[in-house]
Amino acid sequence: MSSYGSTETEILRSKLIETYKEKSIEDYFKGEEFETKHGSCYKIKDSRKLKLNTISKFKAKNNILNDLKLIKGIGDSKAEILRSNGYETIKDLTKHPRYTNDACEIVEIVNEGNFSKITDYILNRYPKYHPSTIYSSCFSPNENYLFLDIETLGLKNVPLILIGVAFIESKNIIIDQYLLRNLKEETAVLDAFLSYIVEDTVFVSFNGQTFDIPYIKERMNYYGIKQNIQRHHIDLLHLSRRTWKDKLPNCKLQTLEKHLFNFEREDDVPSSMVPSFYKTYNKTGNIGPLIPIIEHNREDIVILVRILSRLHTELE
Repeated sequence: MSSYGSTETEILRSKLIETYKEKSIEDYFKGEEFETKHGSCYKIKDSRKLKLNTISKFKAKNNILNDLKLIKGIGDSKAEILRSNGYETIKDLTKHPRYTNDACEIVEIVNEGNFSKITDYILNRYPKYHPSTIYSSCFSPNENYLFLDIETLGLKNVPLILIGVAFIESKNIIIDQYLLRNLKEETAVLDAFLSYIVEDTVFVSFNGQTFDIPYIKERMNYYGIKQNIQRHHIDLLHLSRRTWKDKLPNCKLQTLEKHLFNFEREDDVPSSMVPSFYKTYNKTGNIGPLIPIIEHNREDIVILVRILSRLHTELE
């Protein structure tokens, strides 16, 4: 991802305004009007041939059941003692006089393959960035993942301007982006996003537990939209920090993109400048400043799939 200073950013803005001064949204994006119960917004659809690689359920199951510390009351030293006494796995602990009940419960949950129950159990013992959360994710079908990223006019209490989501279909990632052509379309964009959420949805984001989902909830509350969007959430920021913090300069998304996948974007708008670029579009009607916002959002979503695949590979 290119790093822009203020001068470079203004040059980019001016270039975009000049290049696209005669173009409409439809000319460039070839999207469609999307109708919701709260009005319409603009939907842009794209797809990429990209397979999500995951650890096998067999390996995930073995790794979970080999972790004695999942049992309440067992730490490093206790686990070492238990192993020295022949209790190598949680399955072995089903015959232990003290830990049999908890061990039987975990074995039953894992054999059942219930993603929600396995994840809840792991999160009761470990923080959300623990590698075991990746193992538990193997029990959720890929089609349940909803990758998401939002763009906003600021950090809080201001409108969204774009919500991007993606989902897996076979070896492809399908990307849907919902754009506010004007700020009156925010409720329509929220409606569009909510239509993707079902009982088994698993969110995948980069800092979405802290920013994206709370932001969406705040905007829903602002408009009085009532819907429970509390779902299991794989936040790749925390997992990336745990995995690569000692190997990379930092774990910002653009750093991961560059160092893990050898990819840098051209004419990318920095996240901090997204509000300014959108305001330029809103004021002038020129679509030029919109283009890098939408492309920035789309690439942010695509890289989520790559990072999740890479995390699985690191645990192979």
